[in-house]
Amino acid sequence: MKRINLILAVVVLFSLHGFAQKEITVLTSSKVVGNNLLTGEPIMAKIYTFPERVHDFQIDTINNDLIIQLRGLRKGKWLANKGEVIRYDIDKNKVLWFDKIAYQVESIEQYGGVTLHTTGGKSYCLDNLTGQKLWEVKNSLIFADPVDKIGIGYKIQASRGKENMLEGIDLTNGQPIWQREISREYSWNDAFYLNDSTLLIAASGLHTLNIFDGAGWDFNTITGKKDYTASAVGTGLGIAAGLLTGMYSVSTGHNLVRDVVSNVLVDSLHIYFASKEHLVKLNREGEVLWQKSLPNDLTSKSLIFKFDDNLVMVNRGYAYMGNRQLDFGTPFIASFDLNSGDQKYMVTVSNEKKEIIKAIDLTDEELLFVFNDHVSKYSVITGQLIKDQQFNIGEYGELNYFIGEQVFVKRDSLLISLPTMDSTKHYLVSVHKVHYRRCT
Repeated sequence: MKRINLILAVVVLFSLHGFAQKEITVLTSSKVVGNNLLTGEPIMAKIYTFPERVHDFQIDTINNDLIIQLRGLRKGKWLANKGEVIRYDIDKNKVLWFDKIAYQVESIEQYGGVTLHTTGGKSYCLDNLTGQKLWEVKNSLIFADPVDKIGIGYKIQASRGKENMLEGIDLTNGQPIWQREISREYSWNDAFYLNDSTLLIAASGLHTLNIFDGAGWDFNTITGKKDYTASAVGTGLGIAAGLLTGMYSVSTGHNLVRDVVSNVLVDSLHIYFASKEHLVKLNREGEVLWQKSLPNDLTSKSLIFKFDDNLVMVNRGYAYMGNRQLDFGTPFIASFDLNSGDQKYMVTVSNEKKEIIKAIDLTDEELLFVFNDHVSKYSVITGQLIKDQQFNIGEYGELNYFIGEQVFVKRDSLLISLPTMDSTKHYLVSVHKVHYRRCT
């Protein structure tokens, strides 16, 4: 299995207003940020101070460089449309180059030592030392492999009938190396490796793809809805970037709802997936072992997981138009036999209009669902409601999500993960107030 390991030193980034903009100066200093409990030695952080607000940064672990994106605020609260991008040599404490960037129409991405600048429907590879353009590719990259330096994307100005022609691009020279038709009608929902060379792509179904030659199998299904009108949301297109994975979710079409899918559940032999119309079990060769129809007037973004010999589906009651979430479908839970696909139960968990499942927690045999003003507990075995606990929105604000184990509290000079302090309790965060609420 392909692994990309990044070793990152402690880095603190600051902005300092008032510097001259013609020449960018980066100041460096050091600061003690903690102590090593094993050795007693101080943990040092290196502080880089930039002439403007740091909007984003990426680390090139091959060349040991930083790409810093600076973006100021208009009237102290609105993001400026324009800013600057800097490439900075960490070893030499030196600005290698900098340039202006228009954030609404441009982006800078780093893939395993390859720097790509996308603007006007074209991507350019930049020289890491000078920032000069080396080569051009007329594709918008959706996924990039930083190890093998292969990019995957569609042409921005594709000819009629070629809109869904995916291309593999050699990121060392910009040349196409293969073509494969994979629909982007309802966007890409996910992409991850099954092994060192094969991607599994969730896009209008499921597809395997060998990154070196484009080969693979297809399972096609509907994962969205066209010509959808929602007055509360309106229309809009969007691109959501996954900076850590290099994967983009691209919406296409007018008033198109996307993400009417589940997560992709993979084990050593099988693949499970829910779309707008079906719940399916495939083998690793893409053959359908069973396929069950779903009520497509109810389905939405969902979560599937195994529980004993069952496949449990939680339908959350929302989807996306562009990057904006909207109420879609109806929240329900359902259970299916893993081997046969036979449905054991399907239960609607909300009768309120526009109510969505905001968070999910599974404890032993119980499922907890967070809604705006209440938490419901269901049996994962039978689907029956066990308890529903109401919360006063005026007092607590709208409920948002369960607190994860990354939140710590101090007890007797020790930091303890909050949820582990009492396994019989669940801790919640509300939207409008910084408030932790326990619910049994």
